Amino acid sequence: MEGWHLPIVLLCLLFCEVSVAVYKQWIPSTNFEDASNWDKNRTPSETDIAIFDSNKMVSVFIRSPHVLTGAHLPLDGEFILAPGAGFAAFDGASDPSSDSDHNIHFLNADRYSWYDPSLWRTVLEDNDHLFSVDTELIPCRQDDVIFPPETSFRVDLGAGGRTVSLHSISIMGQKFSTDQELATYLTSSTGKLQFHGAGSLKLIPDSCEDPSGCKCGNDEVKSWICASLLQTSGGRCPKPACQGALKPVGQCCEICGAMLFLNYTQAFDLQQYKQRLLHTFLDQPQASGVRMAISKVHRANTVPGAVHTARGKRQAGTMPQIQVVLMDDGAGPEAGRAAIHVAQAILTDVAEQGANFGVLQGNMEYSSSSGSTAGLTGERPTSGLVTGMAIALVLGLMALLGGLLLLHRTGRVRLWPLPIPTLWHRSESASNQGNLGFENPIFGSLPSVSGLNPGPNVEVVLDDASFPTSLNRNSGSYFTNPLFETDI
Repeated sequence: MEGWHLPIVLLCLLFCEVSVAVYKQWIPSTNFEDASNWDKNRTPSETDIAIFDSNKMVSVFIRSPHVLTGAHLPLDGEFILAPGAGFAAFDGASDPSSDSDHNIHFLNADRYSWYDPSLWRTVLEDNDHLFSVDTELIPCRQDDVIFPPETSFRVDLGAGGRTVSLHSISIMGQKFSTDQELATYLTSSTGKLQFHGAGSLKLIPDSCEDPSGCKCGNDEVKSWICASLLQTSGGRCPKPACQGALKPVGQCCEICGAMLFLNYTQAFDLQQYKQRLLHTFLDQPQASGVRMAISKVHRANTVPGAVHTARGKRQAGTMPQIQVVLMDDGAGPEAGRAAIHVAQAILTDVAEQGANFGVLQGNMEYSSSSGSTAGLTGERPTSGLVTGMAIALVLGLMALLGGLLLLHRTGRVRLWPLPIPTLWHRSESASNQGNLGFENPIFGSLPSVSGLNPGPNVEVVLDDASFPTSLNRNSGSYFTNPLFETDI
């Protein structure tokens, strides 16, 4: 295949689909002309002996003719020759074969892992303000994968036996959209040389048709992704420049900057909102050096309006949210400051214009030089929020009164008696206003109020022994019954 076919194939792959898709392209190759595949970081020359490990399986694409002094070939491998490519023996006067400096070794191709984010790039993601969190750097389940034409490769699918789900895959210019077609290719000799390991590939015919985006699906292999990404540093993350660093969902290491978590409605469109953020905020001069990652994630749900912090969350299950991660190229104390300013502007815009784009609420977390992580909310007060606050206030007052009553009953708190009028107090009040009674035909005329006071030695007998057996005449807590009015 000629080199000019590559742009045509890529254009066809990118624009023949009706739905919007994300294309992830594999970067490394096992091409003969790739200097990074040789231990001396150069292509073999006519005085060199090209040595391939006899025990390693490899597929090598050769683009042009080469002259070599000699070559040691693998026992199980293949060489794919482009038109006009091939090998010729060096016919020089000297014999450099005895000189080990002329031996050049092809490096082990098994070192390339599917789960290494540094080995993938997103096609057409050419905006300097955009990046992806680590787990989304490798292909997601709705992505289309491209292994470029005129390149050979060998990729390890992992030792865990996990099935990698994709929307489609293109290998050396041939696109596979069904499992049957791909399975047939993987069982071929070339397919076995290109893919190895216990993992497998599976194609999902349906692409992501949700305007709000789809979850990537790589959370369960985050440990593999981070191990591959940090293998050169011994598995340790670099120390962030700020003390109160953040760790976004899907990121292996902490960062300096800000995170926004957006709650959205069915009217939300992820691609449209991303373009708005780029045009309105990130493309402005004051946002120079700020980069953004935006995607749908699942995280712990919190009470609406509550502050999200990295050290304490009131969890109530999980829910899909839109995560916006902002970081900048600041160093030292300035690390993350520009990103925080942009995040604050976005949060204000969410409160003012978010409803026009299907955004209900935005919560913010940001790093700081003091080592603390603060939270802000970008939600306008709503009728539901006001009602909730009123209910909370009433419940708080009831709890306060209940607590005071309990303390009063236990004797820990003495309350001033309140002059609350009762039935008996009303009778005393009536005595000050004269006789306000009426005649009863059964009992005759109502005696005067002063006549209701019994003599000094009147005793009241009650069936309940818990009550006192006598009452003082001045208590006003008794009355005479004309039916039983006799001398005791």
